[in-house]
Amino acid sequence: MMEMYEILLWVVFPYTVLAIVGMGLIWHRQNSCGSKGQRLLTGVINSLFILSTVSGLAMIYFSNEYAQFFLWLISLIKLNPDMSLITTISVLPKVHFLITLFFLLGLAFSNKIVYVLKPHLFIKNFIIRYQVAKRHL
Repeated sequence: MMEMYEILLWVVFPYTVLAIVGMGLIWHRQNSCGSKGQRLLTGVINSLFILSTVSGLAMIYFSNEYAQFFLWLISLIKLNPDMSLITTISVLPKVHFLITLFFLLGLAFSNKIVYVLKPHLFIKNFIIRYQVAKRHL
């Protein structure tokens, strides 16, 4: 018998995050206010991005269950999640997926959500900031 928290965690939560990210893409914030809250959110998002990257690399390096994890992810995308796949994998892929979901959730409430659809803008802004910083050295 599947526990209710497993259904909430592995079915309801991913779809909820997907809906919130979709709304964030539609109603993204264009102007950035330099408030303390915005800086805190940016710090949390950066930390979650680093944790997601490290846990993803650790999942690939230390675990051989990433194929099973991707099968579950595909079943989630097809709107027919196979709970037997996610309940049998180890903790590392589960933690990676939850960190990634929290990263996307934080990103939806920031002005950086536009970079999900237009990653070239992130690269362009990064290059411009690098060139300006290089001139001041």
